[in-house]
Amino acid sequence: MEWSDFINRVYPAFVAANYQLCTDSRSLKPGDIFVCLKGDRFDGNDFANQAIEQGASVVIVDSETLKLDSRFVFVENSLFALQQLAKHHFAQMPCKKIIVGGSNGKTTTKEVSKTVLSDAGITLATPGNWNNHIGVPLTLLSVKPEHEYAIIELGTNHPGEMKVLCDLISPDAGIITNIGKEHLEGFGDIETVAKEESEVYLSLMSNQGLAIVNIDDSWLNSMKKRLSNQLTISTLSDTADFYAHIQDEMPLLTFDLYHQQILVGSFSSPLSGRYNAYNLLFGTALGVSQGLNVHKAMSLACSYVPSNNRSEWRTIDGIQIFLDAYNANPSSMTFAIQSFATLKGNKQLFLGDMLELGDHSRAEHIALLELCNSLGIQDSTFLVGEEFCNSCPNHPYRFQTIDALLAWLDTHPIDCDYAFIKGSRGIKMERLLEHFQSK
Repeated sequence: MEWSDFINRVYPAFVAANYQLCTDSRSLKPGDIFVCLKGDRFDGNDFANQAIEQGASVVIVDSETLKLDSRFVFVENSLFALQQLAKHHFAQMPCKKIIVGGSNGKTTTKEVSKTVLSDAGITLATPGNWNNHIGVPLTLLSVKPEHEYAIIELGTNHPGEMKVLCDLISPDAGIITNIGKEHLEGFGDIETVAKEESEVYLSLMSNQGLAIVNIDDSWLNSMKKRLSNQLTISTLSDTADFYAHIQDEMPLLTFDLYHQQILVGSFSSPLSGRYNAYNLLFGTALGVSQGLNVHKAMSLACSYVPSNNRSEWRTIDGIQIFLDAYNANPSSMTFAIQSFATLKGNKQLFLGDMLELGDHSRAEHIALLELCNSLGIQDSTFLVGEEFCNSCPNHPYRFQTIDALLAWLDTHPIDCDYAFIKGSRGIKMERLLEHFQSK
């Protein structure tokens, strides 16, 4: 079947179903489009008959055993079919289309931007972290005619993925948050990361879209030379279109905002750390580009409160705890630790392994402990995970697992003013809250 024939057959049914599409038979409702996707532990084709029985209006399959069954729409690859359907649908939607890529801070930037743009019009943003080859098309398909803005987060962990995602979208505006040491197991080096993320700018150039550029990132500052439509942000240079002069980094981020070198006002945000100032600036610049007053745009950005173990502050038994246990890589760890070190008072750091670093793992974990040493906080740092244990065998406070650390803390309770908790999701560093809550 030609893709044009596929679209002509399926898209009218998708519209008739009020834009309802499903890839999980457990949530299928009568009239929905059902797409049979294959995963590591399942094959959606196994549920094709069940989908018909549940009242699906169209069932898309890619199993050769179902090819001749007239009840189904057969394609060579159901995932590619899903992506093509999403691309066609998104092109029909009248909303402003905004993409967010980068190594760190994508989700926070997306959520801050949603908070700001929701004041300008009905806004949809990628739910959770649906930023991959399946989540992106599902997000595009959830956009409806009433939406005025759609903010799409794009993630990647191997070369070539970002181009596939960008090709589904003709963006009106876009952001690369920064270029950092992410997923080095898949990319190999930061140069490859930069090339991969640059697909966001290439997509904007092809569509005459607006790029909002973090000029403090040397990679992005170099890439921006090819952009004809851009706004710049910075916390270091007052020549940027939007400049935040930082006063305090933690526990509240406080700063003076300048727009085109004119003071707008002083602001504070529960998003801690200089690195989070960029997320606020991105959202503010987007809002201003869509007609919002700059003071109002930043006020809206600062009203965003982090959740889901991302840059959260919690106070337990008098201890202020910075919890950022959703993810970690060398760049995000470095930025957060540097900001935490600016706090005055007794500090304790709990660092979990950074995963997916491949051959770079040992050097990056050593470098992180050396950073703590340079900041004078090494003796207050606890390391958790096999990577840290193998890389830093002489550090006195190292534990193979979070359970091992919790057991040790039972007899060595922490007494401090501030605690820092961060690590890759698989280490489950958020479980440290159990210790503080049990004191």
